[in-house]
Amino acid sequence: MQSPRRSLSSATTEEGIDTKNIPGDGVQRSRTASIENGTDVSYTGTTTGTGQGLPLPSGTQISQYFLTELDPRRADIVLIICGFVGGLVDGLSFNAWGSFSSMQTGNTVFIALGVSGQPEYPAYLWAKSLIALTVFLLSNIFFIHLSRALNPPPSLNSHTTAAIIVAASVVQAGIVSPKPEDPRAPIEWIQILPITLLAFQAAGQICASRLLAFDEIPTVVLTTLLCDLLVDTKLYTRPWSANPKRNRRIAAFLALFSGAMTAGGLSKSCSMASSLWLAVALKGAITVSWFVWKDVSGSLRPKADSPV
Repeated sequence: MQSPRRSLSSATTEEGIDTKNIPGDGVQRSRTASIENGTDVSYTGTTTGTGQGLPLPSGTQISQYFLTELDPRRADIVLIICGFVGGLVDGLSFNAWGSFSSMQTGNTVFIALGVSGQPEYPAYLWAKSLIALTVFLLSNIFFIHLSRALNPPPSLNSHTTAAIIVAASVVQAGIVSPKPEDPRAPIEWIQILPITLLAFQAAGQICASRLLAFDEIPTVVLTTLLCDLLVDTKLYTRPWSANPKRNRRIAAFLALFSGAMTAGGLSKSCSMASSLWLAVALKGAITVSWFVWKDVSGSLRPKADSPV
């Protein structure tokens, strides 16, 4: 009996599917995704076959959720929802703790001002921003390596969801005050805990957008998105379906703006913890959706190899 062969695919979001069969006991999986005129993003990882076409044990079947390559079509909708979450948590973080969790451009400006001792109040604002930026950078490295071992969408989103759950829990328990801090009061270093957790989840979101090859939906920043939107030579093309990148950029902008606006509105009508639990609910729904998302073969669940 020959060694089993597993069919692994390179998924594209706009241009069709290229499938490769790779023999051997160990299966090297690779994915290259491209959108329209072709920004290529790839990741690789190695999984081990079960051998001889035997049925997969139940534990292995569960692990296959994190190893099976998913169909990236319609994944842009998920990323747009992540953009709303990014705006929501960034608005909450800045309003309550004076530091951004997602927008690292703002944190970089605060760090630079801190070199000259500005602003005078609140004290050590630059320190909180530096910690948030550092965690964001290290989290990107973590998620990049994680994506090479596991299938990015489920693995990345499950980690980011867990981070928001912990952040919401510490605010709900009163460990961290949800009230806007007094600029002249001594810094509350415990605020760093939820800020770093939310910066961690922001890194997971932007890594997911890159690995799924939706560069036009960064989920955490708007500067380059707006520039790319306005320089698009097909900006006014009709019908709307003729320019999906433009549509995604507009939707991503509105989602992040709406998320930040929602954060401001909720801060007046309910507690900060309730707003964070809203973010948890949205991220949790996304996590569940990845587990029932179709793979590149069109199946809802991974299947064991067939005997040869």
